[in-house]
Amino acid sequence: MLENARRAGLDRVRGVGGIGVIPPDWRAKLQQRPARGPRVLLDRRDVKELLRRRPDPRDLWRRRAELRAKWDKRPDRDKLLALLREHRVLLAWLVAIAVFAAGDASLAGTITDRTPDQEHAQRVAVAYPLQVQSTPSSVRRLLNAIDNGERLREQAVVAAAARATLERAKAEAAAAAAGQWQPWMGGGGATPMPGATLPGIGGFFLPAHGTFTSGFGSRWGTFHAGIDIAAPIGTPIYAVADGTVIDAGPAEGFGLWVRIRHDDGTITVYGHMYDFFVSRGERVPAGMQIARVGNRGDSTGPHLHFEVIIGGQHVDPQPWLALHGLTVG
Repeated sequence: MLENARRAGLDRVRGVGGIGVIPPDWRAKLQQRPARGPRVLLDRRDVKELLRRRPDPRDLWRRRAELRAKWDKRPDRDKLLALLREHRVLLAWLVAIAVFAAGDASLAGTITDRTPDQEHAQRVAVAYPLQVQSTPSSVRRLLNAIDNGERLREQAVVAAAARATLERAKAEAAAAAAGQWQPWMGGGGATPMPGATLPGIGGFFLPAHGTFTSGFGSRWGTFHAGIDIAAPIGTPIYAVADGTVIDAGPAEGFGLWVRIRHDDGTITVYGHMYDFFVSRGERVPAGMQIARVGNRGDSTGPHLHFEVIIGGQHVDPQPWLALHGLTVG
């Protein structure tokens, strides 16, 4: 008996309308069932049947009086307002439920599969949950903006240095006309700017006050052609000896630099500066402030990169300064 009940249970399936029995020939009927869906083509008999069942316009014309009467029986505005007032509580609850249901629904129909273009945000109708995000901005655009800003600043520094050079030239010319000695006249010795270190042997000056942090030679797999003197940004930088400025402006890796050719042919290089106050071709005396310490270019912190070039070859600046009675702290 229990076995019969089990078999009877297996022969029954639960459907929408209740419990039905699976017929023994259900596979054959399933194969004979026509395909359903929007892609099924209608044959001529189906088309004739649809045309036969369409409403006859003449029948609608004869029933126009009946349709007009039904239209006239529609509730007027006062009745609709009274109905709304009567069921206002129920309507308020329905609206609240609809709002909460919309907040929890994903509403996939408001989401687009199209990928937004670069620099364009995709507007969506529903803010929650977040389904579509705009394409992240390229870092290259930000780097280009920074580079453009750096170029504008470098141009401003060069222009300011040119104005400062012109003002010094005017002041020196006026002082010379008044009978005052100027460094470019010669014979008067080196005159340091305020704050500069006292001159060493032969009137040479330290390029900057600071802490020695890196020497001349191999460093990090490359050759370091100078020495580094760490100091706060804005620390004065001085010309080590009398000479002529041969470069003043932007330089690859240095940010901003100044190069001076001295009277004996030696060239000194000052790099990573915040700004400078001299121009190419200007004659500068030893101890004159030519720039300020910065952190520009390929730099790991504010410092002065100082080089010495003799006969086209880089030499160690520490022994060179020591020969002139100067020691880097």
